[in-house]
Amino acid sequence: MTDRTENHISGGVFFGCVIQGRTVTLTLPDRPDPALAGLPRQSATFSGRRTQLERLLTALAPTPPDDMSGTVVVSGLAGSGKTELVLQAAHRALQEGWFPGGVLFVDLQGYDAKRKVSPKRALGTLLRALGIPPEHIPPGLEERARVYRSALSAMGAAGQRVLVVLDDVPATDKIRHLLPSDESTATLVSSRHSLAELNALALTLRELPANEGQELLDGALRAALPEDPRVTVETAEADRLVALCGGLPLALCILASLLVDVPTRPLSHLRRDLEDAHSRLSVLSRERRAVTAAFAVSYRRLTKNQAKLFRLMCLHPGPDFSTEAAAQLYGESVKETERLLLDLARRHLVESREPYGRWQQHSLVRLYAWEQLGAVKDSWGKGLMHLLLYFHEMTTLACETLFAPAAAQPTEKPLFTDRTAALQWLEAERNTLVAAAIRAHKADDDLMCVALAVPVSQFLMEARYLEDARWVLAAGIQSSRRHEDSLHEAALLSSLGVVFRDMRKLRKSVRAHYKAIKICRRLKEQRALAGALNNLGLSLHDQRKFEEAVAAHSEAAEMFKRAGDRIGMASALSNTGETLTELERVKEASRVLHKASKIFRKLGDLRGYSQALGSLAKATRNDGKAEQAVALHKRALDMADGLLIPHERAVELSNFAGTLTAAGELEAALTAQQEALGTFRRLGDRRGEAMTLGNMALVRQKQGKWNKAVRLHTLALEAFLEGKDDHGLAAELKSLAFALLEQGCNTEALENLELAADLYHQTGDRESAAETLDLIDRVRRRSGVGMRAMDGQM
Repeated sequence: MTDRTENHISGGVFFGCVIQGRTVTLTLPDRPDPALAGLPRQSATFSGRRTQLERLLTALAPTPPDDMSGTVVVSGLAGSGKTELVLQAAHRALQEGWFPGGVLFVDLQGYDAKRKVSPKRALGTLLRALGIPPEHIPPGLEERARVYRSALSAMGAAGQRVLVVLDDVPATDKIRHLLPSDESTATLVSSRHSLAELNALALTLRELPANEGQELLDGALRAALPEDPRVTVETAEADRLVALCGGLPLALCILASLLVDVPTRPLSHLRRDLEDAHSRLSVLSRERRAVTAAFAVSYRRLTKNQAKLFRLMCLHPGPDFSTEAAAQLYGESVKETERLLLDLARRHLVESREPYGRWQQHSLVRLYAWEQLGAVKDSWGKGLMHLLLYFHEMTTLACETLFAPAAAQPTEKPLFTDRTAALQWLEAERNTLVAAAIRAHKADDDLMCVALAVPVSQFLMEARYLEDARWVLAAGIQSSRRHEDSLHEAALLSSLGVVFRDMRKLRKSVRAHYKAIKICRRLKEQRALAGALNNLGLSLHDQRKFEEAVAAHSEAAEMFKRAGDRIGMASALSNTGETLTELERVKEASRVLHKASKIFRKLGDLRGYSQALGSLAKATRNDGKAEQAVALHKRALDMADGLLIPHERAVELSNFAGTLTAAGELEAALTAQQEALGTFRRLGDRRGEAMTLGNMALVRQKQGKWNKAVRLHTLALEAFLEGKDDHGLAAELKSLAFALLEQGCNTEALENLELAADLYHQTGDRESAAETLDLIDRVRRRSGVGMRAMDGQM
């Protein structure tokens, strides 16, 4: 009777090969990934468009009619309610449960020259939302499109149907790259152009008829004033207002806000104002005429201060902004700025966002504000400079609060109450900070670009926003070169090397570090050189060039010591200790790590102290003292204000789980691994995910749960393949082989061991390669003998 192997893989959709398995059963989670659940809110006052909404829902249903395409393009004039109709349909479809895989939403801002999103960049966002790690997103448009379509096709085949919503799409043939190729995925597109070349079901939104326009105006008015009778009383005037607005929902909502401001104002009075605006703006094209006229009526009723703030807001570089940032542009107090923003929000000229205190301008409103800024001779350069300086100062202070030791913090009352507050501010402003640095570079403001790039990239690196960090660092490096600022160029190059390392681009990482080192040696900047050497050691460590890594870290530690930088020295010592642990020089590693932890503790750097304790725990475990190591891990994890950055905590939890496993506390190890696994997946760290899955599999082996072990090992192999970690892949293949041998699957086990031996040889780990070849020989000679006959050989 032949052996029968079954792998039941749960919790994911796989886009690559599965290393081992004869029968693979995929069971996906009941709930979609959070990355696929983001959809803007629909309006509570939606009116009209009933026929179009029903057509959309019919096309989105799981079994649409044969004559309906899986792609629907909703086109129409600016402000005609295209986005709102699409959102109403998408929310309804999700509520019906038609898309268990969730929804992907991208606003391409196709008609905003400064903010439009290219199809290539949009694909990067979509792939990241689908769970593709940034380092595995191809650089080219065509390649990204192929991965995107493959991912959606795989999800559809696994029963995880996805809805793709592409908003504000421009007229470009490249938009076809964003369209799925499978029959399962549905796509909603909104555009001001018909996009006939897409061969999709087309819905063109004309102006609202008088009755639906009245319904929308009345609903928007009664949402604020439930008993307001004006639309029903002045029916003829309401019809005229609808006609003057071209039946455009956005314009009608703005008019409703004007009526809300003055409850006694007759519709006839507003109609006369709108007619006057039309006469002055008659030269504008029909597409913009009604909306611009509505904006003009609203804008004319602003006070001088309201109008000034409204114009200045279009200068903000990010997708949304805080009250404090607006105050910097406006040049007045936060309280006064907030009052004016609330006035503008009532007129729909800005929109309040969650959490309260953040705001956004509609893209059309922003364009109108830009036109008015050009028409009025405002002195806005000073305000913009204040805003960028504000971002630099706040980011610097937030990073100091988050990353610097307590002893180095200013003695006066801090701007951020604690590290959590600093992290929250950085997260809220992340997109704006990236946009500000890149805008400064494009505007040839090299000094400001570099000033922003240094702290902004530090946060992005630590928080593992690697693609954003790469963009900011690239801009900062180019600006520093143009500005002939070699010292900052070296610092940013070294940071780029760290980003490349985390993206598993190790050769690029080492090259970037050596460029930084060369500049530092030329400048004779010892402290900067020490930092670059310390970072180089990290990349050499990941290349498994451990002796070279120890030499780089040790040289860095001496330089930091001579420069009087004890925190830098402790960091280099801690890195040295981790590499010595990999070299199995655990006694030496423990001494170095003890020294590093004492320095961190004495200087009040709880973050560094926590990390050093975790590294010391790992060395202690490898020295055979598992119980002592468990205590050290607990101190590191339980330390208040210690491992606050999620990725740091996940790494420590994963190491803690390894120690718990060595101590025989298997269920506790699984609990720690589950928390770490969730964080790694959320951050897109496939290598961290792979290592955690592999360690979970080893726990299951110790529990004798071989089927579960095989499933977890297989998942880990998939992640290692995507993470481009050949050495980790080799170790995982070897671990899987042991589980397969326990199940009597000798042939499969030998295949995996042979692959492992080859990978060990390719990565230069000759000792592991020799051990694996020896194991292969023994398995062949003891054909059919399970792992218990070879206890201790792993």
